[in-house]
Amino acid sequence: METRLSHKLGQRLALTPQLTQSLKVLAMSSMELESYLEESIESNPLLEMDQESFTTADSATQDRAREADEREQWKEQGDNRWETMYSASTRDDMPDSEQMWQGEVNLGDSLHEQVDRQPMEDSERELAHAMIDSLDDDGYFRNDPAEFAAELKGQIDTDGETVERVLIEVIHQLEPAGLGARDLTECLLMQLDGESEIDLWVKRLLLHFSQELFGSDAELAKKAECSDEMIAQARARMRRLDPFPGHGMRGNNNYYIRPEIIFRRTSGNEIEVEVPASGWRGIKLDERWEGHEWTGKDKEFMSQAMKEAKWLLHALDQRSETLMKVAICLAQRQRSFLEYGVLGLKPLTLQDVAEEVGLHESTISRVTNGKYADTPIGMIELRRFFSAGLPTRGGGTISVYRVQQRVKALIDSEPPGRPISDQAIADRLQAEGIEIARRTVAKYREQLGLPPSSQRRRAGRSR
Repeated sequence: METRLSHKLGQRLALTPQLTQSLKVLAMSSMELESYLEESIESNPLLEMDQESFTTADSATQDRAREADEREQWKEQGDNRWETMYSASTRDDMPDSEQMWQGEVNLGDSLHEQVDRQPMEDSERELAHAMIDSLDDDGYFRNDPAEFAAELKGQIDTDGETVERVLIEVIHQLEPAGLGARDLTECLLMQLDGESEIDLWVKRLLLHFSQELFGSDAELAKKAECSDEMIAQARARMRRLDPFPGHGMRGNNNYYIRPEIIFRRTSGNEIEVEVPASGWRGIKLDERWEGHEWTGKDKEFMSQAMKEAKWLLHALDQRSETLMKVAICLAQRQRSFLEYGVLGLKPLTLQDVAEEVGLHESTISRVTNGKYADTPIGMIELRRFFSAGLPTRGGGTISVYRVQQRVKALIDSEPPGRPISDQAIADRLQAEGIEIARRTVAKYREQLGLPPSSQRRRAGRSR
């Protein structure tokens, strides 16, 4: 063996300090970024915060957002908001906000208390408590009743039929409405009172015209055989329903969210995009040291501080620019989602957005992870704008969620005692132009908590 030196050419990617800082800033939320900037200002003497600059901008943005939100609520909910506002303003015994927070009970505890107050057998009460604990963070019951009963074996003596009965008779009656639903459609239907004419129309549209909800009012009105005005009122009622009634289920500590992006509907029915001004917009180089000549050890230290300060300011500009690019792309690609909620969600992946805005997929992941947007349908996490899709015969795609709802609709409409198989559902969807395999249908059916055709047939006979 011998030792010798040799040269070898090659390429490799190295993360420079500037790139590392840029990626770090991009991944932070606004709240995290402001804490990071406070630390940077303390450690870097060349940085300072212009308080007047960002306070004025942030206040103006919040005022515009608040006014737009109030106008939208008044438009949708009617003039009774004035009565509510008047009655609230004339009460002298209103507690202050701190007292209200101190007395707040998280949703999970509230549900358990509601169950304890209802008359029922001890075994059913114990089962109801277990079902509440099994609800996901959105408030949905995603378990198959039979499998859930099997998991409780040895703890609670129950079966799949009892689980389903307690779900409908107990869990579905709890407040807020919509808890314990097995899918979005059921969640929305549970929030309708079933008496008003608008609610009856919303039910009909959700059950029979779910695929047509994303078209124009005129087309939907023609198919549903009603007026355009009725469709507009039904859409407004849908926007007031909560698709995620389980917020606060786990009783986590309260934390504040600041939207990174604001989507606002204009008077011309367009979607306006804004990246709101925030505290970091006021950070700048300290003008007191401009042109100052440093000597000795101070020169090396201040030279490095100047580099880091410029890197940080450049990273902040890049963050704002990237957020705006992504926001414009989401507004264009998911307009139906911003107008109609989850029912309007279209297939969209991180790679799709990356290709459209000219950035890497990992960059899009960093800019959307853990961040929120203020939209016409409420505060939404940016990750909810993305959904996988299935190809259609015409060359397009359809969101997985819409396919799942179609699978559920076909199963719900099957003749009593004659359930349709997964293969038959796949054949029906393929006839409608959706490219889907039997095993994919089976997977979606399981995700919806629906039993296979053999179990549905036995359940039909037992009745």
